[in-house]
Amino acid sequence: MSAKPAPGSRFVSALGLLWASAAVLLLMTWLHVLALDGESRARELATAQRDLSNMTRLTQEHTDRTLRSADQVLHFVQARYLEQGRNLDLAALTRQGVIDTKIFNQVGVIDAQGLYILSNLPIKERIDLSDREHFRVHLNPASNALFVSKPVLGRASGKWSMQLTRRISLPDGRLGGVVVVSIDPGYFAKFYGELNLGPAGLMALYGLDGVARARIVGDKQEFGSDASKSGLFQRLARQELTGTYSQKSVVDGVERLFFFRRMPDYPLAVVSGIDLRFLLNNYTHEHQVLLLQGGIVSLLLMLLTSGMTWHLWSLRRENERRRLAQMQLQDRNDQMDVVFELSPDGFVSFDRAARVHVVNRGFGLMTGLGVPLQGMHANDFSDWLAQLCEPTARFKGVDRLSQGVGADAPGGEQTIELKSPAKRVLQIQSRVSQSASVSQILYFRDITHQTEVELLKSDFLATAAHELRTPMASIYGFAEVLLTQDVDAASQKEFVGIIYRQSKQMVQILNELLDLARIEAGHGRNLQFTRTCLQDLLQELAKSYLLPEGRQAPVMRMPTEPVMVQADQSKLRQALLNVLSNAYKYSPGGGPVEIQLEAPAATGQSAEVVVSVTDHGIGMSPEQAGKIFTPFYRADTSGRVPGTGLG
Repeated sequence: MSAKPAPGSRFVSALGLLWASAAVLLLMTWLHVLALDGESRARELATAQRDLSNMTRLTQEHTDRTLRSADQVLHFVQARYLEQGRNLDLAALTRQGVIDTKIFNQVGVIDAQGLYILSNLPIKERIDLSDREHFRVHLNPASNALFVSKPVLGRASGKWSMQLTRRISLPDGRLGGVVVVSIDPGYFAKFYGELNLGPAGLMALYGLDGVARARIVGDKQEFGSDASKSGLFQRLARQELTGTYSQKSVVDGVERLFFFRRMPDYPLAVVSGIDLRFLLNNYTHEHQVLLLQGGIVSLLLMLLTSGMTWHLWSLRRENERRRLAQMQLQDRNDQMDVVFELSPDGFVSFDRAARVHVVNRGFGLMTGLGVPLQGMHANDFSDWLAQLCEPTARFKGVDRLSQGVGADAPGGEQTIELKSPAKRVLQIQSRVSQSASVSQILYFRDITHQTEVELLKSDFLATAAHELRTPMASIYGFAEVLLTQDVDAASQKEFVGIIYRQSKQMVQILNELLDLARIEAGHGRNLQFTRTCLQDLLQELAKSYLLPEGRQAPVMRMPTEPVMVQADQSKLRQALLNVLSNAYKYSPGGGPVEIQLEAPAATGQSAEVVVSVTDHGIGMSPEQAGKIFTPFYRADTSGRVPGTGLG
């Protein structure tokens, strides 16, 4: 069988489980907060990506239509120039509406030498464009594709424009010139500005060379910005058609979420971007709310756990206090049970129904317990105990003892005399209780010995008074004769001798009474042990004892080797003197008195030494011999033998 865990270990385990549960709940709370936070951010980013994707698609379609319109003009002018040459009147075609110049700054032709020779606008002076990129790119006979230049300041129009050009090839393949359509980049920027992407939002048209053909940030238009170091153009070089990414702009350093689309028919890409701070503004608010909610939940959880911990500590302290109290109570009960069981006095308790609840062993020894008492009603108990008593000292009953007694107060007192199983004198006291299980307790004390001693003491005092009265009467009588009558010298001497002897007898009686007083006061217990030779003590005692008239000195029977004992010499001498005096006193018929000392065996260990005094007097019966150490006891109560009985 496994050992039962200690209360302390169970408490520690409970606290550990409580805080482990709190830690798990905290972890789950913050994991949930982080999950919601991640979902909120991902939702904002997904929404922004979807919006940017739609905007770039719209921008791509707008740009594609614009470039196709411009390319149609290029093809038209290219064909007419091959037919009419320098006679082509672009201004007339513009006036006729054949060429729509709403979105074009200028339409013209550059000859093979790079001179700007034809235009829908008046040419005031000779303009050489041979150094311009949009001309030089067509020097290569294989350059038949549409070329979109970087924004440049037009020398003919005097405006910022994007140059869209196509090569004019003669029938023999030689360069016949270049058709040019100048588009205002602000046209694209104006369209981009109508797309609300926030204060730092970006919409741009980039060439694959990394230079912006048109770029608007917020409401600010920019042309020719170089972003070639951006990772976007590495992805475009890998032929990626669409994609999204976030990074700090290499142009203005603003961190944005970007979406791009490459135009399939032109070396261009449409890029849109939104400032992440602006984009995540709503997310930031939700993020702060989630953190606040998580913090509040965590705080409440910690407060709850701390409160439960404090409650557990309080319960533990209370349980510990109760446990200690129970231990103390149990210890006290155990002690009381031991005292209750081993006490020579008797105890009988009654429950709230006035039935016998507990009876101790001492009461059983006093009364013999001829019948089982457990569960007996108080009235039946009273009748049973009364039957054991002498008629002159019967038990009055349990109710009589507790009449008029308050709770937890001493009750009445009664002395009874048992006639069976042995004659005893018992003193009974009661105590009423208000406890849940006990209504009353009876306490029985055997005072048989004290009663007998008191009787013997009364007899002793009566005897002592009689013994004092006899010499006092003699002293008083002879003293009165000496005071009132004239007597001769011989009679006077005789009377004084009688007074002296009677006074000496009174002194002896008074000394015995003083010894009694000292014994009862406990002074007789102060023993002063000394090393004493018994032979010397006994011989000195025999020599100093005043023998009764006509009696012989005691016969001494002692070993020759000294017998040494540790004893209080004066008290031992007094005890031996009393025994010797009794030997002569209780053998008035005469006969020898012997004092015998029996030495212990030579074992090297302490042993008992026996001193016996033998006379030939009246002797004692076995019953009388059993009471020789009872205070005030006299074997002869007739008064024929003088003395107080202390010896």
